[in-house]
Amino acid sequence: MSLKKKRYVAGMVALSVLTILGAACSKDDAKEAANTEAAKSTAAATDTAKKAESPVTIDWLAYNSYGEPDPQSDIFKMVEQKFNAKFNVWYVDSQKWKDQLNVKFAAGEMPDVLQIRDQIPKYVDNGILAPIPEETIRKLAPTYAATIDKYDKNLWNSVKYNGKLYGLPSINLSGDYPTVVLWRQDWLDNVGITKIPETLDEFEAALLKFRNNDPDKNGKKDTYGLSNFSIPFVLGAYGYPGYNANYIIKDGKVTFAAIQPEMKEALTLLNKWYKEELIDPEFLTGENTGGYWADSQAFYNNRIGLTGNGMFYQWRNELFGGDDKGGGQYQNFLKSQPNGKIVFGKPPVGPTGKSGTPAWGVNSTAVGISTKAAKDPRKVETVLKMLETAFTDYDYYLTVLRGKEGKDWKKVDASGKVQILNQGASTADISKQGIQVFNIMNNPDFDKKADSDLYRFADSKKTTGYPPVIVPAVDSYSQRVGDLYKLATETYYKIILGELPVSSFDDFVAKFKANGGDQIEKDVNAEYQKMLGK
Repeated sequence: MSLKKKRYVAGMVALSVLTILGAACSKDDAKEAANTEAAKSTAAATDTAKKAESPVTIDWLAYNSYGEPDPQSDIFKMVEQKFNAKFNVWYVDSQKWKDQLNVKFAAGEMPDVLQIRDQIPKYVDNGILAPIPEETIRKLAPTYAATIDKYDKNLWNSVKYNGKLYGLPSINLSGDYPTVVLWRQDWLDNVGITKIPETLDEFEAALLKFRNNDPDKNGKKDTYGLSNFSIPFVLGAYGYPGYNANYIIKDGKVTFAAIQPEMKEALTLLNKWYKEELIDPEFLTGENTGGYWADSQAFYNNRIGLTGNGMFYQWRNELFGGDDKGGGQYQNFLKSQPNGKIVFGKPPVGPTGKSGTPAWGVNSTAVGISTKAAKDPRKVETVLKMLETAFTDYDYYLTVLRGKEGKDWKKVDASGKVQILNQGASTADISKQGIQVFNIMNNPDFDKKADSDLYRFADSKKTTGYPPVIVPAVDSYSQRVGDLYKLATETYYKIILGELPVSSFDDFVAKFKANGGDQIEKDVNAEYQKMLGK
């Protein structure tokens, strides 16, 4: 091989080696760069994970603050661990809630989650409450949302303003049960009535015998049919009972029950019954002459044979065994009438098929998310997850609502029925232990499961009712409702007594409307449409 060719080959070999070395170096450089980027990504992911794993801090006021919770209590620590959260629980004197909270708001302080004990428009306009998208609620708390739908879809309207949801509605289970209708069973037996009256005609026939046929067998004509507790369900046989300043929805608009023409028909009947002495002449002073509001001394003392106003649990006459003596008012009745018997009835059915007693309604204190909390999605998500857990995990719910199993409560059978063990505990002590601090609100289905005997009894006695209509609060109502309530009750009573003719009802309607009724209707309908977002 020539020297020239040898030099050419050597050069090509050297070039190949350099090329190979260069490629290797390029690969190493790329690999190193990739490793560097991967390390950076891993570090960033680790930082993100660490941040995600750190507890979310929530300023908490979504409870009845009867006492200051102890952050070291078992329940407090359990909830924090379960939801990876740290709770700064605010204590606000429950008796001075609005005043103390307003001072904090004025100072620029606000909790992340709170019970809504004031008007929602006021909180929204002052930048306290944030809207909560319905799709977020249904995504993160579907069981809770379905429960609200089941009991009353209108509850969503109770937390609406300008068509947006500004709170989480809650349910008062007792309010799902209308106030009761109670007869003296022994009186019905004594006057020969074997069927519990159901229609207005049947009520009238029984009341006539209570007045004239000596139902208590004392040889005196000293008994009457009914008193003031029963008047609302007589009105209810014609429509929404209008004895005060309650709203109704009629033709899509808010108006007052008291001024509806069907109430004139009801007053005509009540005036007739009063003339026939079926109504206790002392009904103006009331059948409750002292003590607890649901007590009826007139019923206890053999003066009347029909009463109402109370709740199923107060008049419960089915005993559940052991030392159980029934409801408080039932026990009071037996103290006065040891041999007396009562029976639950139904509200009378009126001429057009209407029937019902007043009901408290299931709407209870709502819970809101503050504008401060809304800036951190983790806070909103945590609150909704806590709520959903209270609607899906029975044991968790019992723990946050009732306390520690075995100490504060125990299950008595496989159905999940619960016996309370801490009956004597004070509300302050309960709060200190973290009980009823984090349940957010009551779960009606779990409450029925825990107290199954009581609600089985309640369901067996449940009748039709007239719950309150959910509408926004307006200033004109607050300013004039006292005068309108007084005007309505005085007019109704005077018509029943015969001091005013039934025809005066028309003059009452005109006066009611002129003295604030029309202005309130105008204001509340405007706000009602805003609430619905129309």
